[in-house]
Amino acid sequence: MLSSQPLIGQPDIPSAALESANSTFGDFVQFRDVYKSYGPNLVVMDHMNLDMRADDRLVIIGPSGSGKSSLLRVMMGLEGVQSGQIGFQGKPYIDGADSGKSKRIDTKLQKQVGMVFQHYTLFPHLSVLGNLILAPMKVGGITKAEATERARKYLARLGLESKLHAYPSQLSGGQKQRVAIARALMLEPKLMLFDEVTSALDPEMVIEVQNVMLQLAEQKMAMIIVTHDMHFARDIATRVVFCASGKIVEQGAPADMFKCPKETRTREFLEKVLHLD
Repeated sequence: MLSSQPLIGQPDIPSAALESANSTFGDFVQFRDVYKSYGPNLVVMDHMNLDMRADDRLVIIGPSGSGKSSLLRVMMGLEGVQSGQIGFQGKPYIDGADSGKSKRIDTKLQKQVGMVFQHYTLFPHLSVLGNLILAPMKVGGITKAEATERARKYLARLGLESKLHAYPSQLSGGQKQRVAIARALMLEPKLMLFDEVTSALDPEMVIEVQNVMLQLAEQKMAMIIVTHDMHFARDIATRVVFCASGKIVEQGAPADMFKCPKETRTREFLEKVLHLD
């Protein structure tokens, strides 16, 4: 059973994110005319514009191939763009205007973004502890003792304290994904990205992972979440963004998006997954 306590002691996990929580709309993350393609016939981000506050939980929905995962990978700095600009915390982050060559502007900002993938991406040769302390020591520059103490706190809050010295092969799918979330949080990012993190899990394990994400939401952690689970999207989102064919077709509050979408393409999609009247 997951602890109802905050996911870290004092301050709470999202304290870094809350520094900007009172900022004006859009100055936390900004996408401006962002274009990305994989060759001439596969456009995955078609001049996207998007704004996000530091206390937002954006849920990205849409059919497969609509650019949802590409948006996350670009925001994580794993991939570039052909044109357009992305700002993060009021500073330039990625600029695709340099003769079509994307570049990262600020690697310090990149370190403040954490991402959890669909397939865990844990190092199989390292224990749970080893997976958690590697980045804080190598990237964050903290000592092994400090990293270990931080790892113990996260694992305790996630109900995994007994798995400290276990290896990924000894964990269930839900446990692996909770460890992956803990690992992403170890660097205390200001923004968390989740890419279909429950799609490969059994139903009972899905609940485990979603409970962790809901705990983060209660602490106002800034998150961008890609999911096909519309019920979870409705529960966790402050804003829902519907993408199709690399475009942002519509966005709005969950109650509005799921009850009365304005765009025909949005309604067509939601009718298939929610059986709208």
